[in-house]
Amino acid sequence: MEQLKETYIRACQLVVQGNYPDALEAFVWLHDNPVPDEPISEVFRRACGFQAWGLLGRVYAPARERMQEILSVKVASMKKGKPDKAIASDVLVMKGILDSIA
Repeated sequence: MEQLKETYIRACQLVVQGNYPDALEAFVWLHDNPVPDEPISEVFRRACGFQAWGLLGRVYAPARERMQEILSVKVASMKKGKPDKAIASDVLVMKGILDSIA
């Protein structure tokens, strides 16, 4: 959980500094490194990390595009088999974020 929090803080600092490409990579790292054994980390990842990523997507189109790409992969994987609860939660949150910044 500590590494998630540190990465989130760093990503937010990068946004403030205007370093959007590196901030995007930090947000993608948050997405790519879930800690399913710690439910609070999953809530943090989605509620803070994904939401901040969405805010970045409002001003930096590659952030929005990257989230759309990842969402498409998740949706496709759900259609292929039994949906995993974590993936379904990610999809729900990402769709809501993308709808709000469209």
